[in-house]
Amino acid sequence: METTHSWLMKNGYEDIANLIDEIMKEWKLQGKKTRRNWWEKLCGDKNGNPTKVGKQEIPVLRAAQIRQGLPISKNALCRNEDEKPPEIMANTRWNKM
Repeated sequence: METTHSWLMKNGYEDIANLIDEIMKEWKLQGKKTRRNWWEKLCGDKNGNPTKVGKQEIPVLRAAQIRQGLPISKNALCRNEDEKPPEIMANTRWNKM
């Protein structure tokens, strides 16, 4: 299973991977164990606008919107027309029995 971080690094979004790393480092320093679905954050808000996590603005990625089945917004970044987002993997971590 490919992580968000590895996909970003492999597809020319090192700056965004580093931004996410910085956010997570800040959480760790604060003693937080916060978790995020970064693909959802990379889709933007309901109108396709960038969202904020803390004080950091998270850019919108076309690949993230495609992956989540959302319409592609005008401001969505795409650095490689051939990039393919990873498939959504089933996660049983929070399934109710």
